[in-house]
Amino acid sequence: MSDEYLYTETSRNPFAWLVRLDDRNLRIGLRWIPLDELNFPAMADAYLRGGWLGGGGSERPLAHLGDARGIVPVTRISGSSMIVKPRRAADFARALGELAVLRSGGPEAVGRLASQARAVGVPLWIARRSAHGPHGPVTVAVDRRGVRVDVWAEGAPTVRIRAPQGVSLDRKNQTRNLEMTIGDEPAALTIDTSRLLSKNTVTVAAANRQWELRKHGRRGSQLVRDGQPVAVLKRPDRPTGHVPLLPLADVEYGSTDLVDDVVAHALAVSFGLGESTGTVRFGGQGELVQLGDPDLWGQPWFTGVGTGSQDSGPGAGGDGWGGGDGGGGDSGGDSGGYGSGQGAQAGTGERKCRRERGLVSRRESSTYRSATWKSGSYAGGPHTFAPSRR
Repeated sequence: MSDEYLYTETSRNPFAWLVRLDDRNLRIGLRWIPLDELNFPAMADAYLRGGWLGGGGSERPLAHLGDARGIVPVTRISGSSMIVKPRRAADFARALGELAVLRSGGPEAVGRLASQARAVGVPLWIARRSAHGPHGPVTVAVDRRGVRVDVWAEGAPTVRIRAPQGVSLDRKNQTRNLEMTIGDEPAALTIDTSRLLSKNTVTVAAANRQWELRKHGRRGSQLVRDGQPVAVLKRPDRPTGHVPLLPLADVEYGSTDLVDDVVAHALAVSFGLGESTGTVRFGGQGELVQLGDPDLWGQPWFTGVGTGSQDSGPGAGGDGWGGGDGGGGDSGGDSGGYGSGQGAQAGTGERKCRRERGLVSRRESSTYRSATWKSGSYAGGPHTFAPSRR
């Protein structure tokens, strides 16, 4: 093994797909992955406990990894899990595990991070994104395929959204099977689709107050509490440059109540805004996924919150902006996308996955290519396509 690499492989075949790891990049064949795109604290925590982290928060004992070629999941900062098949699975896992501990600040620092994660009730592997708030930062954690949202801020109750029975596509089901709590208090979450001449509304009814999310312009929605406007939520602009995580919605605050801040971000990350107000931005409708299920360990896991091609796939794509009604599933992009592209880019990684699996028709694929060409989304962004030569 070369001193330059923490793990490397050799082959007489110049076209062999080799796995190499150094202190700056993980190389898998011709693909280079910067280390800042990996979730080192989550992998380090599992490694120090004698396990290895897989898809959806699942774990297996490190001792189960063999010395020959095998599957080793690698967790990205987005919470997504990509599958790597090194020629020496156990050696690669040990090298990556030791690097993860080092990059996380050592065993004591990893222990502190794990304790903080347990205190807020959000596993380390789920990505955290922060937004500026009038009273301090608001932290948002979401896993779209697992249908899980946690939003918290200092001094405010944590808002959580779950779907134990899976997300429903039935418009007659006004809750879409979503369950919401504000602190320890359950809140009734309903989606009103009965209005024929106006867009849907989302209503959150707690014990002593009620919030309503309404359309407010083409790209924004207004949050009203007890009849008083408290925030305006707007779709984010398309990210530029190298950023591993997709941006959260822009929130303009009009309230001094901390609870309004966390409720605003919980709704902003769960539902469409503007013309898509009321659509549900979660994938895997009808799919019941139990996070931590051992069967998920060796499978790719997509969360949809990252900019990389490994972050979006079936059930989670483009931060859910591309979901028609019922949101972010396998439906591709609608008017709920980023900025001026209007969804041309949202869910492209997911659509590519579906096309490779034969789930997208030739007509749908051709129509999509035409739409993305006209919208100008071929240039830049997390996914770049070449025009069809047919």
